[in-house]
Amino acid sequence: MMRLCPPLAALLLALVCLVWPGKAEANVNCQITNMSINFGTSTNGTGSINFTCTSFNGSAGTFTICSQLGTPSYPGTTQQPKMLGTGGGQLNFNLYTNSTRTTVWVGTTRLTQSVTMTANGTTTGSIPFYGLIPGGQPAPADTYNAYFHNTSLGALVSGSCMLNTSSIFGGFNGQDGTVNVSATKSSACTVSAGNLAFGTVRANATNLSGQSTLTVTCPTGTAYYIGLAPSNASTTGAGMMTGTGGNTDKPAYQLRSTSGSSGTIWGNTATSTSVGNGVAGTGSGSAQNRTVYATMPNANYRPDSYGDTVTVRVNY
Repeated sequence: MMRLCPPLAALLLALVCLVWPGKAEANVNCQITNMSINFGTSTNGTGSINFTCTSFNGSAGTFTICSQLGTPSYPGTTQQPKMLGTGGGQLNFNLYTNSTRTTVWVGTTRLTQSVTMTANGTTTGSIPFYGLIPGGQPAPADTYNAYFHNTSLGALVSGSCMLNTSSIFGGFNGQDGTVNVSATKSSACTVSAGNLAFGTVRANATNLSGQSTLTVTCPTGTAYYIGLAPSNASTTGAGMMTGTGGNTDKPAYQLRSTSGSSGTIWGNTATSTSVGNGVAGTGSGSAQNRTVYATMPNANYRPDSYGDTVTVRVNY
């Protein structure tokens, strides 16, 4: 026999169904669109955290986005992040919150950015950060990568970076993400050189000398051999300078790797496997200076300004 519920019971059930709460939704959602820094072949880099925030339910106003750095990938530590090469090499680096690279970005420091929302609108933004790879590291030429997992994008509330909080427009949702770090250590060498000047001298001057500095930067462990070639193509570093106008005088000079009129000749027979009459070195990843000396037996030439161009060849 079927029994019917009393009218009061049916009324109470209807009331319970009407007031049962729905799922709460945040009024602002922020999502990470990119977190990365690519050094390329440089030791300095600038990265960014890109984000998009959307407001709902008419929420509008200004608040502060914040980001805390997560855990670095192997083999790095919080104290010393490292990039790992495809061949197993390692590169130390650090991330910074300021462009002068004096404040290291770690879990206890934060990146911040002010965000202004319009009602039911979408705002995009970007927070910059900076990186530095110290020189002189014994890492081979390779492609290197690192990651910082669980890096947060939240809202700054009372000094704390909150992923979820009701203090922002009645409800805020942030996100965790991964910062990607990459760099390429090139096998190429670079060189720069300054001018070598004998100065202003008298026509009867003898045993003249001058010097200049070459700066060579090669990857760690890369053997290199430097040759010097005057414009007359001398392989023994014996050059001639040219005056101006119709002056046919050609002051002779000699390039050397050690000082003095009897210093070691610096010529251009070096190759990628042999030093020849050049100068040898091994790259450290940092700039290395080499001094170039030049001598002139005498200045017995007509008064004028004389010059020549010497080509520096770094073979590796």
